[in-house]
Amino acid sequence: MAEGVALLDRRPTAADMRRFVEALRGPRVTERSTKLWPGRQSADRFLVTCQPEVLGPDPRRRFRDIALALECDPAATERLLASWDRVITVHLGCDGIDPPLFKLYVEYELGRSERLDIPDDTIFLSAKWRPGRETHFSRYRHLAYPTNGVEAREALRKSFARDVGEISAAFTDRVLSELITPRGRVDVMLVEDEDTPRRSFDINLYRVDTPLARHRRALEALCEAFDLPAAAPQILADGAGTMLGHIAIGRDATGAEFVTLYYAASKHDHR
Repeated sequence: MAEGVALLDRRPTAADMRRFVEALRGPRVTERSTKLWPGRQSADRFLVTCQPEVLGPDPRRRFRDIALALECDPAATERLLASWDRVITVHLGCDGIDPPLFKLYVEYELGRSERLDIPDDTIFLSAKWRPGRETHFSRYRHLAYPTNGVEAREALRKSFARDVGEISAAFTDRVLSELITPRGRVDVMLVEDEDTPRRSFDINLYRVDTPLARHRRALEALCEAFDLPAAAPQILADGAGTMLGHIAIGRDATGAEFVTLYYAASKHDHR
């Protein structure tokens, strides 16, 4: 593969992942995100979602080529490719910190992965790695409850808050209280690393059409509490006119509290 050969004499960068996703031709969705910790922010993050056929005539091989060119461990790459006939969507992403953190996800219909190495309720199996370093896998598991914003707020208070920090729990509670359609469909996943203590909850808000700007005050309060006052205006500017798509809250592999916001979803080549 030409791209892979070109990367052999250097470490791959975030720009390399951008070139891979910019070369895609077909229906796909791009999404921005920002991750916040107390005193720290990662803002150069993107994710591209598409069906496997958008990768080309041999999507499995193309997916492998991309992973290996970006220095994903070969064994981890093959694990992602297992049960490829069950994969309905793929996701290619990058966190542009230095060194970059590359991400590849495979998505299955709920309960239909037919894999023995992950629970039946796994929707996404993801591989995340920095070039030349160990690959870590995460499992995104569907939670049957809660099913709407009101239930999500109640579950946050009674269950999720035990596993996340007070600041992120308060922010999420405020956002859920501000939804235009609080009983609209909200999907929640439990995200667990297989080999680190990282654990989080991903709350999908796309079905309730909540504008990012509607939560300005909640975001400003979060960023002030995290000692990142400049982050709120940056996020609001980057996501101007778009929906707040997902909120991920939890603790990373070191135990540090974090919040990730997903927004600015944009469709390409959809007819």
